[in-house]
Amino acid sequence: MRSALLNAPRSAAAVMLAVAVGVAGCGSSSSSSSSSSKSSAGTTSAQPAASATTLALSIAESGKASKYTGPTSVKGGLVTVKLMNSGKGPHGAQLVRILGKHTIIQALMQVGGHNTKTPSWLHAEGGIGLADPGTSASAMVDLPAGNYAIVDVAGAQSGSGGPPAFAPLTVTSGQSAPVPASATTVTATAPSKDHYKWQIAGSPLMVGANNVTFVSKGTQTLHLLDAIRITGNPSSAKIIKDLSSNSNGPPPSYIDPSTEIQTAELDNGKSLSTRVTLSKPGTYLLFCHLRDRNGGKPHYAEGLLSRITVK
Repeated sequence: MRSALLNAPRSAAAVMLAVAVGVAGCGSSSSSSSSSSKSSAGTTSAQPAASATTLALSIAESGKASKYTGPTSVKGGLVTVKLMNSGKGPHGAQLVRILGKHTIIQALMQVGGHNTKTPSWLHAEGGIGLADPGTSASAMVDLPAGNYAIVDVAGAQSGSGGPPAFAPLTVTSGQSAPVPASATTVTATAPSKDHYKWQIAGSPLMVGANNVTFVSKGTQTLHLLDAIRITGNPSSAKIIKDLSSNSNGPPPSYIDPSTEIQTAELDNGKSLSTRVTLSKPGTYLLFCHLRDRNGGKPHYAEGLLSRITVK
């Protein structure tokens, strides 16, 4: 399993830029490529929009290192991010906007160690949370102009042992627009300070492909949507304890690792549209393991921990 139920909790910035091993295994080309029609078992193809620019990426391993191939710049505004995972392990493409004159290396130095805070000059702009080996995934986001890093957070969380890939990306000015509505909207709401709640509107999540818009709300915070099937009836206290564990052992017995889906991370006020595929019926746990920019508790301990029935 690739979520926080297996990995020690980290700050949002550390998760976004979990690349404290230098620049080996990273890179991109200036060429663009179209994504495969094969869909991921996790987050997959988003609904198309005629006005959206396409950012087509691929990723593959070379030894223990991974490398992105794709363009080094893209027009901003509505962008459909496509990732073809040609590797043997899970990979993603988290888009991180870096403000001012800060560099990727400075960002790595800033978030190194056990810092639970996210600098104000790092922003989570969405992208691809997770694409399984041999599959493609896509998501639509609204990107402001700026300097970005594309970061393979999923690869870093998988525990493959090699350095996670990252690559620079320049986003030029484009027309900002809301991401298209989907049949289902999942929102990380913020009813009050340090209190969050999942809200699902529209069609219920079902077995198979679901077109989903994920919305991140709050103040000075970041969110993602992680979902995984559970069996039995573990208490919320037990789940929170397991989520907070630093153990690198096997996942809890009530977890079905093959069913996990995960979106990319988003700043508050942002949204993305994607397609998530839930492979089995049953009870799914929805949670977010990120923290506010100023640190504090992980969001699953502040309300973003819910169960839904998928038929």
